Amino acid sequence: MDQNIHYIIEACLAVAGFLVGLIIKRAFQSIDDLWNKHDEVTKRLTELAIELPKEYVTKNDLTHAVDVIHDRFDKLELKLEKIYSSSGKASPRR
Repeated sequence: MDQNIHYIIEACLAVAGFLVGLIIKRAFQSIDDLWNKHDEVTKRLTELAIELPKEYVTKNDLTHAVDVIHDRFDKLELKLEKIYSSSGKASPRR
């Protein structure tokens, strides 16, 4: 009878050891997957940082372009006002 109890205890310890090993294996596999995702995200960020200046403008460049456009609209407005005033009509209401 004592021998049977020892076999049962050893079997339980073997199953427990197997489960602990399985859990540890899964944990390390999850950690490896996270590192792979980290490497992928790092690679994508690096590529984005390299491509960003090629596809987008800086704030200063955009501000300059908008100022140039506003200046041109101001010149057009002045020309239209001259044309309208030279036609003999009163200046338009805003």
